[in-house]
Amino acid sequence: MRELEKDKGIAAPSIPDDRHYRELRRKNLVRLSFTYIGPLILLTIYFFIQYSEIVAEGQRQHLKAIAENQANTLDLFISERLVNVTNLIDDPKFVIPPSRELMEQYLARLERISEAFVDIGFFDPDGIQASYAGPYPSLEKQNYSSEEWYKQLKEKVDNYIITDIYLGFRGKPHFTIAVSRVIKDQYVVLRATLDPGKIYEYIRSLEGANEVITSIVNEQGDYQIVTSHQDNPLIKGAYVPPLNPRHGTGNAKIADSEISYAYSWLWTADWALIVIWADNESQGFFGGYRIRIILISALMLFVGIGIVYMRAKKVTDLNIETEKTRAQLEHASKLATIGELAAGIAHEINNPLAAINEEAGLLKDKLNPEFGKNLSTEETIRHLNSIQESVFRCRDITRKLLGFVRKQDIELKKHNLHTLIDNVIDGILGNELMVSNIEVKKDYDQSLPDISTDGNQLQQVLLNLVKNSIDSMEGKPGSISIETKNLGNSVSMKVGDTGKGISSAQMEKIFLPFFTTKEVGKGTGLGLSVSYGIIKSLRGKIDVESEVGKGTIFAITLPLN
Repeated sequence: MRELEKDKGIAAPSIPDDRHYRELRRKNLVRLSFTYIGPLILLTIYFFIQYSEIVAEGQRQHLKAIAENQANTLDLFISERLVNVTNLIDDPKFVIPPSRELMEQYLARLERISEAFVDIGFFDPDGIQASYAGPYPSLEKQNYSSEEWYKQLKEKVDNYIITDIYLGFRGKPHFTIAVSRVIKDQYVVLRATLDPGKIYEYIRSLEGANEVITSIVNEQGDYQIVTSHQDNPLIKGAYVPPLNPRHGTGNAKIADSEISYAYSWLWTADWALIVIWADNESQGFFGGYRIRIILISALMLFVGIGIVYMRAKKVTDLNIETEKTRAQLEHASKLATIGELAAGIAHEINNPLAAINEEAGLLKDKLNPEFGKNLSTEETIRHLNSIQESVFRCRDITRKLLGFVRKQDIELKKHNLHTLIDNVIDGILGNELMVSNIEVKKDYDQSLPDISTDGNQLQQVLLNLVKNSIDSMEGKPGSISIETKNLGNSVSMKVGDTGKGISSAQMEKIFLPFFTTKEVGKGTGLGLSVSYGIIKSLRGKIDVESEVGKGTIFAITLPLN
């Protein structure tokens, strides 16, 4: 009796604890992040790469355009200086050999045209600088016949030469523009030297020069014109562009960093003009447009994460409400089922109560002195054992009912499906099936393994299905078949009956809450709706086949784990 007192009432419906919903919120956050943030990140990366390539290509083309523009302008500048020198020697008034005074006038004339001119010299047929004007008077009467540029000029067909930068007799970097002529059967040369620094100042005055650093190298890669903070003339340059194509872009590695450059070969001299960006850091990963893209992308991701978080919270709250509603529906369905079972349960409990009453009456009569009966100890114990047996029978009935009707938290354990079926058929519904004259046919697959499921919820589903089968008989004798089968990774359970069946119109609504084919007061219409929800929550599926007048078969498939 003390054990009976433990089962005093029915617990209120409960839902999973906070840990379950924290985990659910985390899963929703991850799922929504993959759904919304993942594609956004991939698109951002894709467009970042595409936009970077477009901008990088645009920068390369812009750099190349600057190089070509500066090279063309420098070509024009050198051509003009060549024309200046040519005009002097081709002047009909040019005197051979010119006096120092004339050479001073010629130099002043050239300097008025361009500040780049340093000095001017006239060479006789023997290669001796016969006349000179400029800051290095010691160069007058100097023999240049063995100088490389002089020998090359004598071999050239076009009668002029523009040399590379060299030190020469003066020991300072300069380059020479020299023009040769045959005048009065004499081979003579007029040459002018130019200051590389003045030429660099001229290049820096061109359009776009403030964006880049310009340098000039010869075919061997030696600097001809270069900024002082980069390097010195005649030193091997960091960039040696190819001769073909004559204009292009390239990359060079300097001090573990890769530099983009553009180049353009000149037509007037064997030089290549090379430009690099003046601020290379702005072309790095965090420079210029890239930092703007990153900031915009970060802002978009931040907004996306906020939306995902709010959405995940909303979905979780919705799941909480759904769980509460489902728990209440399941509990209401159980209570409704117990109400429908009340008559059969009352009859089942009345039998042991009648036995208790009968045994207690016999003991009372035998203990009454008026009857003169002597009750032995063995006989007393026999009657008491009969009473105790009936009490335990009542206890088992109430235990099964209370154990079924209580709303418990979802708890997945290994269960034997046949044991769960027998507990419902032979335990809870045994008497009702017998009284209703309904035969139960069991076709169990003995190879069926234990399944990981919620036994209490699965018994509720089975009870609902069997109760519906009993009701479909409408008080007439019939049979209910229960079949199990091992499907490998899953198991199936079929519950069939020989009842009145379900029409096709009703078939579309049977899993809707509160829809019932029973008369008013005969059922709530929650059983199949709740059963459908339980099977879905256990990752299974439930199907139904029915024919009016011949019966119905419900087929349930559940995973092993």
